[in-house]
Order: sequence, then C-alpha cells, then structure tokens
Amino acid sequence: MSKSTSLIATSHRHTQAGFTLVEIVVVVVILSIFAGMMSLSVGSSESRKNRAFYEHLTDSLNYVRLLSAERIQPMGLSLQADKQGQITPVIVALSNPYIAYQNQDSTSSIKDSTPKNAMELSADITSMSGAASNKAPTPSWETEPEVSLPALPDGVSLSVQSLDAGGMSNTGQMQALQPWFTGQNVPQVLWFGTGQATPVTIEVRHNSRLVGEVITIMPDGSMSIGQGL
Repeated sequence: MSKSTSLIATSHRHTQAGFTLVEIVVVVVILSIFAGMMSLSVGSSESRKNRAFYEHLTDSLNYVRLLSAERIQPMGLSLQADKQGQITPVIVALSNPYIAYQNQDSTSSIKDSTPKNAMELSADITSMSGAASNKAPTPSWETEPEVSLPALPDGVSLSVQSLDAGGMSNTGQMQALQPWFTGQNVPQVLWFGTGQATPVTIEVRHNSRLVGEVITIMPDGSMSIGQGL
C-alpha cells in the first residue's frame, strides 16, 4: 500500500469518529420532544387530581345538604388550619342542638304540637337557659364522621365569599340565635337543618387559576355551578 493511500484511510477513520451537525440537531430535537411529553404528563396528572378534588367537594356538599335536612341538624363546611398552618376543609355538624329541650322540665314546657326547626329551637334556648336548674351541655361544632373530604392537593386553595352583603331580611332572627351560630367557630358554609343555608360562593383555585366553575350555595340550600344569585 502506498503512503498516500494510507493517509487517506487514516483521515477517513478520523472523520467517522465524531457526530455530524445534523445528527446532533436530531438528538436535541428528540430530547426536547421527550421533555415536552414528560411536562405534559406531569401537568395532566395535577389537573386530574385537582378536578377529582373539585368533583369530590361538590358531591359532598350535595350530600351534606340532604343529610342536614334529613336529621334536622345544622351542618356545614369549615376551613380549619392545622399546626403547620395548612388549611383543611372539614365537614362539621352541630352536636346536641336540642339539648335544652331534652333537659327542660316538662311542667314548665309550653304545650305546642307544631314542630320546630333547628333555627327556632336554637333561638328559644335563650329563654330557657335561666330556667334550667343545672347547666346544660353547650352545643358545639364537631367533625362529621359520615362525610370526609380529601386533603387539598399541592397548590390548591379553597375560598368562601359571603353573598349576604350585610343586608339579610332575617337580621332580627339571626341576632336571636345562639353563639354557635354567630361566633368564630361557625363553619364558613352553613346549612341550618331546615333546608335553608347561608348564601355563599366557593372557589377552588390552583396557583390562582380557577379549577372547575364557581360553586354557589343558594339561600334555599341548593347548589348552583357557574351561576350566582
């Protein structure tokens, strides 16, 4: 083999040892496509979790409304903070709402065959509190074991906005209610056990973006999706 032929073969081997510019570009494009697919997969997973929470919430609120009316027991949705300051939605119910009637002396009770609803009963407890010889247990808001909500997904927040605007037609009635209806421990969303509820809007947001549509609790206790009063 001549010297020139040997140099050409050596040069050919050196040329095949590296990648061409076209090959590098193709590899970069393929990697970019895979990165995009992974990003879409992660985003889709978050979206599914957020949507699942939203649907679980709406289903639970519908059930709570029916359960409250069936039991004639005030119930609601409360946003509670744990020790780390994380907000957790919890379904609560008013325990012992009729305790004053249960402990009332039958001789001092007024004979009335007309059934009373939870709001009327809670208002009447004021007049009966002084008549009881022993201090009756005070009704309190307790976690409802029959209804549980999942923890808020990462980046998801829940906000409740009252639609009352401070001008309720039954302001006098609200003033007569007991502290467990007007204190700070009252759930943000409340059904009175009569079928009625405090009108509010509920928004579920993920990183400030709305998940699903705005939930509106109407004064009659019904729930509307995407519509206001």
